[in-house]
Amino acid sequence: MSFDQTKANNLIQISKEEVRQYWHLVRPGLEYMVSEGRNPDGWIPEEIFNVLTAGRADLFFTSIMRGEDKGMRYATREAAIQDSSGFVVLQLLPTFDGRVVHIWIAVSNDSTNKSDAGSIMRVFNDELTKIATDTGSNGITFGSNCEFWETIGPRFGFEKQETKWKKLVK
Repeated sequence: MSFDQTKANNLIQISKEEVRQYWHLVRPGLEYMVSEGRNPDGWIPEEIFNVLTAGRADLFFTSIMRGEDKGMRYATREAAIQDSSGFVVLQLLPTFDGRVVHIWIAVSNDSTNKSDAGSIMRVFNDELTKIATDTGSNGITFGSNCEFWETIGPRFGFEKQETKWKKLVK
Protein backbone atom coordinates (compact mmCIF):
# COMPACT_ATOMS: atom_id res chain seq x y z
CA MET A 1 0.00 0.00 0.00
CA SER A 2 1.29 3.41 -0.82
CA PHE A 3 1.11 6.62 1.17
CA ASP A 4 -1.94 8.81 0.50
CA GLN A 5 -1.70 12.22 2.15
CA THR A 6 -5.47 12.68 1.83
CA LYS A 7 -6.09 9.76 4.21
CA ALA A 8 -5.93 10.17 7.97
CA ASN A 9 -4.55 6.64 8.40
CA ASN A 10 -2.04 4.88 6.18
CA LEU A 11 -0.67 1.35 6.10
CA ILE A 12 2.64 2.06 4.36
CA GLN A 13 4.49 -0.81 2.71
CA ILE A 14 8.27 -0.76 2.97
CA SER A 15 10.20 -2.46 0.18
CA LYS A 16 12.91 -4.95 1.06
CA GLU A 17 15.44 -2.39 -0.20
CA GLU A 18 14.14 0.20 2.31
CA VAL A 19 14.29 -2.01 5.42
CA ARG A 20 17.82 -0.91 6.34
CA GLN A 21 16.82 2.77 6.06
CA TYR A 22 13.99 2.34 8.59
CA TRP A 23 15.47 -0.39 10.79
CA HIS A 24 16.10 2.12 13.61
CA LEU A 25 12.30 2.46 13.91
CA VAL A 26 11.67 -1.30 13.81
CA ARG A 27 14.37 -2.81 15.99
CA PRO A 28 13.27 -1.25 19.34
CA GLY A 29 9.76 -2.62 18.86
CA LEU A 30 11.08 -6.08 18.12
CA GLU A 31 13.39 -5.94 21.13
CA TYR A 32 10.41 -4.98 23.29
CA MET A 33 8.44 -7.96 21.97
CA VAL A 34 11.33 -10.31 22.78
CA SER A 35 11.78 -8.86 26.29
CA GLU A 36 8.04 -9.34 26.97
CA GLY A 37 8.07 -12.92 25.62
CA ARG A 38 5.76 -12.01 22.73
CA ASN A 39 7.79 -13.96 20.19
CA PRO A 40 6.43 -17.46 20.76
CA ASP A 41 8.31 -18.90 17.80
CA GLY A 42 11.59 -17.60 19.24
CA TRP A 43 12.67 -15.09 16.59
CA ILE A 44 15.24 -12.40 17.34
CA PRO A 45 15.42 -8.98 15.61
CA GLU A 46 18.34 -9.99 13.39
CA GLU A 47 16.33 -12.88 11.97
CA ILE A 48 13.42 -10.57 11.18
CA PHE A 49 15.82 -8.20 9.40
CA ASN A 50 17.08 -11.10 7.28
CA VAL A 51 13.57 -12.33 6.43
CA LEU A 52 12.46 -8.82 5.44
CA THR A 53 15.51 -8.01 3.31
CA ALA A 54 15.25 -11.38 1.58
CA GLY A 55 11.64 -10.62 0.65
CA ARG A 56 10.18 -13.55 2.63
CA ALA A 57 7.88 -11.22 4.59
CA ASP A 58 6.61 -7.66 4.17
CA LEU A 59 6.93 -4.68 6.52
CA PHE A 60 4.19 -2.07 6.82
CA PHE A 61 4.28 1.02 9.03
CA THR A 62 1.00 2.00 10.65
CA SER A 63 0.53 5.74 10.36
CA ILE A 64 -2.50 6.58 12.51
CA MET A 65 -3.80 10.11 13.06
CA ARG A 66 -4.17 10.89 16.72
CA GLY A 67 -4.59 13.83 18.99
CA GLU A 68 -6.35 16.99 17.93
CA ASP A 69 -5.01 17.39 14.38
CA LYS A 70 -6.72 14.41 12.73
CA GLY A 71 -6.74 16.02 9.29
CA MET A 72 -4.15 15.80 6.53
CA ARG A 73 -1.22 16.02 8.91
CA TYR A 74 1.51 14.28 6.97
CA ALA A 75 2.63 16.03 3.81
CA THR A 76 5.09 13.26 2.92
CA ARG A 77 5.46 9.52 3.17
CA GLU A 78 8.69 10.04 5.13
CA ALA A 79 6.94 12.16 7.77
CA ALA A 80 4.19 9.55 8.16
CA ILE A 81 6.74 6.75 8.57
CA GLN A 82 8.86 8.67 11.09
CA ASP A 83 5.75 9.38 13.22
CA SER A 84 4.14 5.97 12.77
CA SER A 85 2.39 4.39 15.72
CA GLY A 86 3.76 0.94 15.00
CA PHE A 87 4.33 -1.65 12.31
CA VAL A 88 3.25 -5.08 11.13
CA VAL A 89 5.17 -7.89 9.46
CA LEU A 90 3.01 -9.92 7.10
CA GLN A 91 3.68 -13.26 5.43
CA LEU A 92 1.85 -15.11 2.66
CA LEU A 93 1.52 -18.68 3.91
CA PRO A 94 0.25 -21.75 2.09
CA THR A 95 -2.65 -23.62 3.66
CA PHE A 96 -4.49 -26.80 2.79
CA ASP A 97 -7.20 -24.84 0.98
CA GLY A 98 -5.17 -21.98 -0.56
CA ARG A 99 -3.11 -19.38 1.19
CA VAL A 100 -3.51 -16.72 3.85
CA VAL A 101 -2.05 -13.39 4.82
CA HIS A 102 -0.49 -14.11 8.20
CA ILE A 103 0.07 -11.27 10.65
CA TRP A 104 3.35 -12.58 11.99
CA ILE A 105 4.32 -9.58 14.11
CA ALA A 106 2.27 -6.54 15.10
CA VAL A 107 3.98 -3.89 17.19
CA SER A 108 2.28 -0.91 18.75
CA ASN A 109 3.72 -0.49 22.20
CA ASP A 110 5.88 1.74 24.38
CA SER A 111 8.75 1.44 21.90
CA THR A 112 6.67 3.06 19.14
CA ASN A 113 4.79 6.33 18.92
CA LYS A 114 1.46 4.75 19.87
CA SER A 115 0.15 7.55 22.09
CA ASP A 116 -3.57 8.11 21.40
CA ALA A 117 -3.53 5.72 18.42
CA GLY A 118 -6.26 3.18 17.82
CA SER A 119 -5.80 -0.56 17.46
CA ILE A 120 -3.96 -1.68 14.32
CA MET A 121 -6.59 -4.38 13.79
CA ARG A 122 -9.48 -1.91 14.06
CA VAL A 123 -7.96 0.94 12.08
CA PHE A 124 -6.54 -1.18 9.25
CA ASN A 125 -9.09 -3.98 8.99
CA ASP A 126 -10.16 -2.89 5.48
CA GLU A 127 -6.55 -2.53 4.30
CA LEU A 128 -5.59 -5.97 5.62
CA THR A 129 -8.62 -7.44 3.86
CA LYS A 130 -7.60 -5.69 0.62
CA ILE A 131 -4.06 -7.11 0.89
CA ALA A 132 -5.59 -10.57 1.30
CA THR A 133 -7.88 -10.24 -1.73
CA ASP A 134 -5.17 -8.57 -3.86
CA THR A 135 -2.78 -11.47 -3.17
CA GLY A 136 -5.38 -14.14 -3.92
CA SER A 137 -5.48 -15.21 -0.28
CA ASN A 138 -8.63 -16.68 1.22
CA GLY A 139 -8.09 -15.46 4.77
CA ILE A 140 -6.08 -13.57 7.35
CA THR A 141 -4.49 -15.33 10.32
CA PHE A 142 -2.48 -14.39 13.36
CA GLY A 143 -1.12 -16.18 16.37
CA SER A 144 -0.50 -14.90 19.86
CA ASN A 145 0.53 -16.10 23.27
CA CYS A 146 -1.46 -13.26 24.87
CA GLU A 147 -4.75 -14.37 26.41
CA PHE A 148 -6.53 -11.06 25.71
CA TRP A 149 -6.99 -12.14 22.07
CA GLU A 150 -9.57 -14.69 23.27
CA THR A 151 -12.06 -11.82 23.61
CA ILE A 152 -10.59 -9.27 21.18
CA GLY A 153 -10.09 -11.54 18.14
CA PRO A 154 -13.81 -12.21 17.58
CA ARG A 155 -14.50 -8.45 17.58
CA PHE A 156 -12.56 -8.29 14.30
CA GLY A 157 -14.20 -11.32 12.72
CA PHE A 158 -11.56 -13.90 13.71
CA GLU A 159 -12.50 -17.38 14.86
CA LYS A 160 -10.20 -19.49 16.97
CA GLN A 161 -8.82 -22.33 14.84
CA GLU A 162 -6.65 -24.14 17.32
CA THR A 163 -4.68 -23.91 20.51
CA LYS A 164 -1.06 -24.80 19.97
CA TRP A 165 1.09 -26.25 22.75
CA LYS A 166 4.80 -26.94 22.77
CA LYS A 167 7.01 -29.13 24.93
CA LEU A 168 10.75 -28.59 24.69
CA VAL A 169 12.80 -31.76 24.52
CA LYS A 170 16.54 -32.11 24.85
